[in-house]
Amino acid sequence: MKLRASFIVIVFAFLFSTEVSAQVDRRIAPNQYKRDSRKPEKVDFVEQSTEYLTKALTLDDFQKAAIKEIIEGERESIMNLNTNRDMSADERRDKASAISARIYKKVLPLLSKEQAEKYTKMEESKKF
Repeated sequence: MKLRASFIVIVFAFLFSTEVSAQVDRRIAPNQYKRDSRKPEKVDFVEQSTEYLTKALTLDDFQKAAIKEIIEGERESIMNLNTNRDMSADERRDKASAISARIYKKVLPLLSKEQAEKYTKMEESKKF
């Protein structure tokens, strides 16, 4: 009788312990410290800049299209600035300031008075 009772206790203990261990998610541990192998999406800086200015200045569709064309026109000079590693930091900063000033001069006439004030403050806060 004691053997039968102990056998039943062991069987129940085994059954309940397997249910408890089955609820643990062991898939987390092997991948916990691995880097994400997906590469980040490449975002077009012209689109990104246009969207930022649209939100910051509440641009209408005409202004958005015009500003996108202006930035698109400067794409090559910006890309050259990023890819040319022969320049010193000062030269790079000066060229970036010149590009920014060209864009500023072209964008400013498209904006209303309030938008122009916001845009001017944004440009003044940039630090190269």
